Amino acid sequence: MKKIMKSLLIAAIILVASTSCEKISAPNEYAEKIFGQWDYKSNSGGFSGAGGSSRFSNNNWLEITDKGCFIVHEGTKKKTKKKFKIEMKESIYDTNQRPALVYKNGGHETYQIFGDTLFLSDESYDGYSYLFVRK
Repeated sequence: MKKIMKSLLIAAIILVASTSCEKISAPNEYAEKIFGQWDYKSNSGGFSGAGGSSRFSNNNWLEITDKGCFIVHEGTKKKTKKKFKIEMKESIYDTNQRPALVYKNGGHETYQIFGDTLFLSDESYDGYSYLFVRK
């Protein structure tokens, strides 16, 4: 009985390790540019258009991994982590397809990258857009 339990435990560990280490696929090279670390700078939008979102604070930074992890850090502490995949989605701001982080909980955000600047958008009316700079 102990051998069976030990074998099952080893098999479970191997299964978890092998599935959590896979890189996610990106639809194109532009979409892959999001992987890395990003410092939060500001937000805009909302009902008034003037920003005011409390989702990120001034000492927050993002770690977006090629393994599909979206991690928010507050200083040196990990604040939140969620899994995502990248798909092309039509934006509410225009009719163009943009790369989007599609989260396991069902929500998504589109993004655009210009040089070392990331614009992350809620993709909802009266939603917010967030500005980050590559670390």
